Amino acid sequence: MAAKTQGLSVTDLKQDPANRRQRTQRGAKMLVESLESLGAARSIVIDENNEIIAGNGVAEAAAEAGITKLQIVEADGKTLIAVRRTGLSPEDKRSLAMFDNRTAELAEWVPDQLSDDAHHGLSLSPWFTEMETRKLLKDPKSNQPKVKELETSEVADRFWIAVRGPLKAQAKALQKLRALMQELDGVDVELGLAPATEEWNG
Repeated sequence: MAAKTQGLSVTDLKQDPANRRQRTQRGAKMLVESLESLGAARSIVIDENNEIIAGNGVAEAAAEAGITKLQIVEADGKTLIAVRRTGLSPEDKRSLAMFDNRTAELAEWVPDQLSDDAHHGLSLSPWFTEMETRKLLKDPKSNQPKVKELETSEVADRFWIAVRGPLKAQAKALQKLRALMQELDGVDVELGLAPATEEWNG
């Protein structure tokens, strides 16, 4: 029996208790900013019991931004539903598209939940390859970077991080590093190619 849909608010929806992907602090903040400045656009997906299947972060951010009114469209999966937004300037449309794409990037998988899925015999295919699955489910303590603390002055010190490995792996590592560093106030990140010396190739 389906739950009632009349008079529902965004805050009446149930979050997925086994949500497998969560937004970073910066991503969540950016999503709220998008909703506050441009309003809602992308839809979310709920089931017949008003539990969120897709869009947990959007619903949470909408409530925080003060958007609680909910319009439910019944669907059976055989019709593509398009949300028509009106009253947007060309600049607003660009901002909305940029917010939509950037906030999608600023999210991360929840390894504990994925491990729980695997423990209960749930396959992670076709979403992850075997190699990707091993990386996601490995013990996070087994590959923690070793950091050697150095004495630094009160001025803005500079240090370099060397990234070695296949180019694709380097690119992914640098993207993650840049996203992490952007969350830190007062930290500037410069990415560049180091000279191929013996010191770097060691």
